[in-house]
Amino acid sequence: MTTKKIIPIEIGTKELFASYDKTTTELLQLVSSFSEKEINTIPYEDNWTAAQVATHITKSNTSIAHAMHIEGKAVERNAEERVQELKDMFLDFSSKFKSPEFILPTQDTYQKETVIEDLKKSIMQLKNAADNVNLFQIINVPAFGEITKLEIFHFVLYHTQRHIHQLKNIFKIVKNENVK
Repeated sequence: MTTKKIIPIEIGTKELFASYDKTTTELLQLVSSFSEKEINTIPYEDNWTAAQVATHITKSNTSIAHAMHIEGKAVERNAEERVQELKDMFLDFSSKFKSPEFILPTQDTYQKETVIEDLKKSIMQLKNAADNVNLFQIINVPAFGEITKLEIFHFVLYHTQRHIHQLKNIFKIVKNENVK
């Protein structure tokens, strides 16, 4: 009988969840700070509105929550091996990414309250999934290939932080437009 080697984890899930809670609180406060008009204002050419960014995050969260329920297999490597790669990639604000089509916003304008409620639901759905699955399983998903559920939850944190940065920039621009 072989024994499995225990792989150390750099950040505890309790700290990860606390960081996610803090980040999503900031996100919800930021999205709520836009007026109905501002949330649907295009800040500059070829950019999303704040409502479209929030909708993108909602769709991504919902997709990740579903992925968390995929039956995985035991991890035979450090369960956080790809965390730094994800962090470096998504928190490099100078780089641009093309979102997969299934998480793109599909409308030009949205109702602010609906955007916020949908975002809240997706955050809860994701937190419930993370609380009720084995984060130390590895799964294969098209966007990432082989990845642990713990790494996916880190991705969600960095993805959200990236879009908070984007929303802050949008906020500055649309607030300045309203002053003119």
